[in-house]
Amino acid sequence: MAIFKERDWVQITPHPDERWEYWTQEHTSMAGMIGEIVEMEDAPDDPNLKFLRIVVYDDEDNPLKQEWFLEKHVILSTRYNKVLEDELHKACDELQKWEAQKKNMVNDSLKKAFGIIPLETPKKKKKKKDSTASLQVATPIEEVWDDTTDEIDQATIDEVLEILDEFEYDDIVNGTAD
Repeated sequence: MAIFKERDWVQITPHPDERWEYWTQEHTSMAGMIGEIVEMEDAPDDPNLKFLRIVVYDDEDNPLKQEWFLEKHVILSTRYNKVLEDELHKACDELQKWEAQKKNMVNDSLKKAFGIIPLETPKKKKKKKDSTASLQVATPIEEVWDDTTDEIDQATIDEVLEILDEFEYDDIVNGTAD
């Protein structure tokens, strides 16, 4: 049998010891848990028996439960085993949540595939309102000139431009034209 000392980490037996007259429901609720020995006492009537007060901690390392056990009710363990066990339980809980969500999604997909529930209509994406910068200008309808056109030579165009250059627009606007 192992020799225990205070501050050792131990795991409580996973099965209740109903033959021990002091075993209670509180002892049963702590079965299989990992805790720390915080106090040790020898039995007054039998020097071979030792009582160990075991404290079990929650996930935030706050004391959760404590109870007295016999040495034969515990085995030597480590703090690492407790952390590992807690993390394993967390991972299993999270995995079960994901598995339930996956199961629901697969069930919904199969129900839609076999027509038990109607298919959802895809949601239409909202169009962004066009700003004036991104508006597309529709090409205007071209007007086709069906009448005959006069051909103007370059000399005539130059002559008209010279007349316009000599023209005094300011005088017309101000009312001082001849």
